[in-house]
Amino acid sequence: MLSSKLKPSCEKIKCSCKGNNLDKLLQPNILIILAKQNMHGYMIIQELEHKNIFEEEKADNTGVYRTLANLENKGMIRFEWIMDISGPAKKNYMITVKGLECLENWISTLQIYNKKVNKIIEDARDVLAKQ
Repeated sequence: MLSSKLKPSCEKIKCSCKGNNLDKLLQPNILIILAKQNMHGYMIIQELEHKNIFEEEKADNTGVYRTLANLENKGMIRFEWIMDISGPAKKNYMITVKGLECLENWISTLQIYNKKVNKIIEDARDVLAKQ
């Protein structure tokens, strides 16, 4: 776990060094989930929690639904209403061709970020080793 390795100075605040702001990774994760299978919002939230991208925190439901709305507005996903006999109708989300293209772009972007993050880690270790 990330938080078990943190220094005391960062334990009590919502610092980016603790992995906060990983909500920016919601978009590619939602696109990945929907590329595998169409599903409604609650199931998407469960899949995100199963992926455990937020360490010890659960996915922010409001943030997930906001991201779904943004993806829909950009034409990356769409939905169909599913009528449920036992409850209210649900939006069944599915990825579009534009969403698949976006997911391809995410691969390149994340590979670039990965190189940059690895360089930051290397630089930080070098500096701390000299302390």
